[in-house]
Amino acid sequence: MATLYILYGSATGNSQHIAKDLASTVSPSNSSFTEVICTELNDFKKKCLPKWETDPTPNKKHALIVVCSTTGNAEAPENADRFTRFIKRKTTKANQFEFVAFSVLGLGDSNYDVFCATGKLIDKKLADLGGTRVMPLACADEGTGTLEEVVDPWVEVVVQKMEEACFGTSSNIASGQVSDLSSVTSMEEKKIENEDIMPTPLLAVEKPTATSDGVRTVRNLLKISSTDTMPTVEDSSLPSLGASLSSCKLINEEEMEKRIRGDSIADNMTVSSASSGIYYTLSKPYESKVIGARYLTNTNGECAKKVSGMCDAIQRDEEVLMRAMKMYEDSFPLKPANGESKDDITYDKNSKRVIEMSLSLPDDFTLEYEPGDSVGLIVPNSPQATNFILEMLQRNHNILPSQKISVDANTPMAVEDVIRNNVDLCSTMKKKRLYLLSMFATDAEEQKALRLLCSSEEKGDLFTFYVEQQNRSVVDMLKEFPSCQSITLEGLLGCLPSIPPRYYSVCSSPMKERQNGAVNHCLKVAFSVVDYLTPGIAEDTNSHRRIGGLATRYLECLCSSFLANETLSVNPTVSIFPKPTHDFRLPADLSTPLILIGPGTGIAPFLGFLSHRQAQYALLESSEAAEMASEGTWRGGYELDPEELNITDRDARGLNVAVDYMRKQSAGEIDVFFGCRYSNHDWLYEKELKEFKAAGIVSNLYTAFSREGDEKMYVQTLMKTEKACGDRVVQMITEKGASVYVCGDGNAMGKDVQDTITSLLAAKMNASDGAAYMNQMKATGRFVLDIWS
Repeated sequence: MATLYILYGSATGNSQHIAKDLASTVSPSNSSFTEVICTELNDFKKKCLPKWETDPTPNKKHALIVVCSTTGNAEAPENADRFTRFIKRKTTKANQFEFVAFSVLGLGDSNYDVFCATGKLIDKKLADLGGTRVMPLACADEGTGTLEEVVDPWVEVVVQKMEEACFGTSSNIASGQVSDLSSVTSMEEKKIENEDIMPTPLLAVEKPTATSDGVRTVRNLLKISSTDTMPTVEDSSLPSLGASLSSCKLINEEEMEKRIRGDSIADNMTVSSASSGIYYTLSKPYESKVIGARYLTNTNGECAKKVSGMCDAIQRDEEVLMRAMKMYEDSFPLKPANGESKDDITYDKNSKRVIEMSLSLPDDFTLEYEPGDSVGLIVPNSPQATNFILEMLQRNHNILPSQKISVDANTPMAVEDVIRNNVDLCSTMKKKRLYLLSMFATDAEEQKALRLLCSSEEKGDLFTFYVEQQNRSVVDMLKEFPSCQSITLEGLLGCLPSIPPRYYSVCSSPMKERQNGAVNHCLKVAFSVVDYLTPGIAEDTNSHRRIGGLATRYLECLCSSFLANETLSVNPTVSIFPKPTHDFRLPADLSTPLILIGPGTGIAPFLGFLSHRQAQYALLESSEAAEMASEGTWRGGYELDPEELNITDRDARGLNVAVDYMRKQSAGEIDVFFGCRYSNHDWLYEKELKEFKAAGIVSNLYTAFSREGDEKMYVQTLMKTEKACGDRVVQMITEKGASVYVCGDGNAMGKDVQDTITSLLAAKMNASDGAAYMNQMKATGRFVLDIWS
């Protein structure tokens, strides 16, 4: 049996979707592989390693394709971390992969300095451990929206190349980066391939009836009159697709009863999470109670008071949730109503609402965190999107919401649960998914328009204007191209990825919470409620529409009682799991100076940093430290070198090791940079930051307000234009050895801050020395980024 192994490491779902999509295109009828195993990288020991260690004769090699993203600061995704530890381990055999031929696709974000770190690590270590590299490492950028430019040509040829390496006469060993791959598969072969793997539409393509909104807008954008023929595109310009991201099977009552009888045996078997060391993950989250919330912005709480009376029903009644969302929209308009005149600042502030939310943690401390960590939240699709799809499936295919379905041969679930909780109905559509959707269009004009949208041929940035800028989701496309509503359930699942979790930085310190005598084990996160208008386009009558964040809009409704300072009979719950970081950590040495740069919600993790430092300072003179040390519960976050432990005779109360060590420490200075739009509206944690400064925790607090002057002022502008500020940054870095942390929106901010600091260093040294110094800081962990796109 010739098996193709496709393993993925995925944080947001992109790598998983690419891997599954690729796996669906491979079968015995179109390849030399008789079996495909597509699974997480962390499943390698159970599903792959025993086979990889055997000689594959008569084949030349076992075939392995890896698709892996990088998360945070050069960290492996949670479902790939065990594999990366295995290949880095010194005890791993030097020829571990001698019978394996491999190709690696890395996904990364160029906003981070170390791009595609995990993909590069896997590619290098597989080769170092005896594996045969078939294709050059491919690196795709998720941060710039150009993912498909690398992924598509790589996907087109990788299986063919693996076949040649494992069954053919050429080993195709390669090194370096991806070169021109377009010539490997001829246009005619690609056309045949797509025809073979595409699902058959429910109905044949008909002549156009009344012009749909989608067709009308595409015509307007391309300046094509209603009487002119819609242009066609070549199949060669369309994305290369697999048949489906998921397979599904409707389960009848008889089969369901058999499965239930079989499951009852498994139900009596238990697995201890403690023994495995894994407690809460994306697949097995913790149901956390929301135990507090407040607006960090100067936001009117009247709407929260109105909604608070509905909070007990929000999680169990979709009608109530939709009503609550509508009340928030009406209370915070983003544009003038007819005849109304308000200045733009009002609407600008309405769109900027930031909430701090407190979440309960298990009392048994099976979910712990440190400042710098993030937490993942799992949320359902909006009720509006869910109901639209369920009604469509029932109307066109007589599939009831309660009908049981098995997806990818997993445990059967109700169709309603799959649509609400599993597939992503609200994210912006990608070209590949549009192409799959077009196969189900029963209207010829709609199919042509959809093919134009997903074509690689230049059509005046049609996809950018119509789909990306307007954030059109699959529900939007189905409404505007209604003949596609004939799509089957399996086709729909193939069209859609799973809902990615939302990650938020923790803004609290467990040490500080314990010192404050917190009754409940908890953490805090801060998030900005996503609420904005898309650009207005004259040719698109559905443009300039309001977009709300799937997670944050839901969470705002959920937190309403707390936002209104009212009590709840039952606390709402959210599904969470920890996302630890390895690099975005406070230095172990308390004397290390810090420069913390966090515009907007980027300030959130630094509240955790500052609270933790304050708690550490409090321990300097506290006998509590000695008691903790003698009891074996010391968690001060310090690395104690053996030569520093000058242990002497003590009284019967125990060792004062921790206090001795901490008293030798001198507190390092901390400078904080914060930026926002308006000082009277979104200066997040203003009170706390000023208190930290008054208490001496913060040495200097620099603020920049971008909407309050003639010219926009950002934190990096402050460093460049105010000499004293720029000089202080250079002094802290070069003379005092400060570590620099940058957190916030990655849309140019991270790079601009880095470039600004590099230019300040260059002014003191010279251009080459300034750049070299910055590179050294990054290499030694003194310049650390935590940014998002």
